[in-house]
Amino acid sequence: MIEKPSIIIGGSLESLLYAWRTQTPLISKELRYVYRHDKAYSSFDLSFINATDAKELQKNLIFALSFTGLMPYSGRIVNIRKTKGTLEVFTDGNKKIRIKPQNIVSFDRLKKSYDVYDFFDMRSSQSHDITELIDEDDFIYQLNFYNSPRTDSGTHHDVVGASRMTQKQLLDPDYGQGIAMLKMKRMLAAAGLKGPFAWERKGKKYYKQIKMEFYKREVSQVVEPLYSFEEIYNMEQKQEMPWKIIEKLRNKEETSLVLYQ
Repeated sequence: MIEKPSIIIGGSLESLLYAWRTQTPLISKELRYVYRHDKAYSSFDLSFINATDAKELQKNLIFALSFTGLMPYSGRIVNIRKTKGTLEVFTDGNKKIRIKPQNIVSFDRLKKSYDVYDFFDMRSSQSHDITELIDEDDFIYQLNFYNSPRTDSGTHHDVVGASRMTQKQLLDPDYGQGIAMLKMKRMLAAAGLKGPFAWERKGKKYYKQIKMEFYKREVSQVVEPLYSFEEIYNMEQKQEMPWKIIEKLRNKEETSLVLYQ
């Protein structure tokens, strides 16, 4: 039996940041997908943990918590069960760990809606400098271009569309990736983006259609965290041993960068 003063159960970005701010152990069965371009986090300075966006913040928090022992069994938990003031944590191989905390913080409440992200490879289009498009509809409300991992040049861009859906919509073909592609093409056309140049006749230029190929869909059930991101962000940082370990690593890294520039 492992005894702990307090333990957090969660998987949202907010739960990770709360665990780091309060230096409290966190166990997670499933981490929530974080959208790199989520505007909910874009106004915050995330340099306190060397992050520049929400996705990088999640990655760095997971590293900091796991490295310092504040996120035990990271990536190995298959089930968590509460029984009479204790937690039973089941990991890969059906290993059971019993934890007896004085306080259990259930951080995330599941809601009946989903964040959905449709990723497409851009196969052919004009060169452009579009990075983002916004629409008022919940279905493909935001479209973002990003550097393609398929090339080394960094000049080719693929595209992702973000949606908010109910469970019924998630299972409806009318909200599938094919319809998402049509909506995204309409948004791109409205922004003036065309396919490659085809031919010119009587002074009029003609262009091919934009070609996109579906890559993947990420679906994440929306959660309501115990505290908002802003509330946690503004909390005083507890500077206990885990925090000190990561600060030493950060200081060493910054020193190395100065020495070798």
